[in-house]
Amino acid sequence: MTTKDTSPAWPQRLAQWVSRFSLGSAWMFQAGVGGLVAAGVATLLVVLDGVSWSTAALAGVLALMPALLAGGVALHLARTLAQSASQREALSLEDELTGVSNRRQFLRLAEREWSRCRRYGDNGALLLIDADHLRRINDNLGQRCGDAILLEVTRRISATLRQSDLLARFGGAEMSVYLPHTDPLGALDAAERIRQQVASTPFLWEQAHVVVTVSVGVAHVHGGQLALDALVHEAEAALNAAKEAGRNCVRAAPIQPRRDETRSVNAG
Repeated sequence: MTTKDTSPAWPQRLAQWVSRFSLGSAWMFQAGVGGLVAAGVATLLVVLDGVSWSTAALAGVLALMPALLAGGVALHLARTLAQSASQREALSLEDELTGVSNRRQFLRLAEREWSRCRRYGDNGALLLIDADHLRRINDNLGQRCGDAILLEVTRRISATLRQSDLLARFGGAEMSVYLPHTDPLGALDAAERIRQQVASTPFLWEQAHVVVTVSVGVAHVHGGQLALDALVHEAEAALNAAKEAGRNCVRAAPIQPRRDETRSVNAG
């Protein structure tokens, strides 16, 4: 599994700049052509028909107006299309159902945070959260019920997080949370708060109370990880351990010492 998004940002920025430049240049070119046509019309009227320059100028302006109007309409349409493309790009970074970041956007942001932790020796942790038996709920109560429950699970998870924490739908019934500036014990506390918050109150669906729980896998950033993939793998293993333990519980990957801690132990 590859988590790092290696696509550079400069081609997209260059394309946007070229697009804006092209729109303005196209309109200026059209206006310039219209101006030449207007001047030509005015000159022909003066030379061939002997009309006054004021009358010829008025005729030239009338000839220029359709070109300017067409250019303005084309520019407006082009800007509308560009705005729609930007909106589609923004939506492509969000999960359609829950409104939080999707997996691609989460991995991009988590990669940056993970790299920062590694560079400065800071703490950080990843939580993978699975809504227990959501497939069974979908089969018994329908997809609409499952979607409503996943949306409420997302809301309850979000209610326990700090502003700096990253929440996303990782895929299917799985959510992911990256906790910056959080040590292993703090990550366990955060995971347990999430578990309790989700299980605290049954969900009401069409006069039926549905009890929903989550299983949480916890992994922390340490010196043995060469890439974000390793952190994700450790969190997945911890999540599987939580499921095997009966679900509705928290399990953590083995706590590994950071590099600076390892050096201190060896030096002692």
